[in-house]
Amino acid sequence: MLGLGTTIIGLALLILTFAMGFSVFLTYKGATPTSDLATSMGTLLFAAILALFLGVMGWVGSLLMLRGLDFEKVEKGVGVVTFRVDKGVGIMTPQQPEPETKGT
Repeated sequence: MLGLGTTIIGLALLILTFAMGFSVFLTYKGATPTSDLATSMGTLLFAAILALFLGVMGWVGSLLMLRGLDFEKVEKGVGVVTFRVDKGVGIMTPQQPEPETKGT
């Protein structure tokens, strides 16, 4: 159930990303040349934000879909889902000095 749900959410995000990108492509009107720097930078910034937004949506959608397919494989007994865990990355564990014992 988890694998199917994750796959469907990932596929929906990919379809939505494609639809949004295609609608932007169809409604694209070239930027008019202007000597105003603020207008030019605003147009460029908007295009960059839109491209990054669509890129992140596509990336997350593909990750969810692939992970969902992996879960489905495990459910069917065909594959194994592996999660890589890097122990200690970014976490500092303070070391306590060992107490000295008398008589040794």
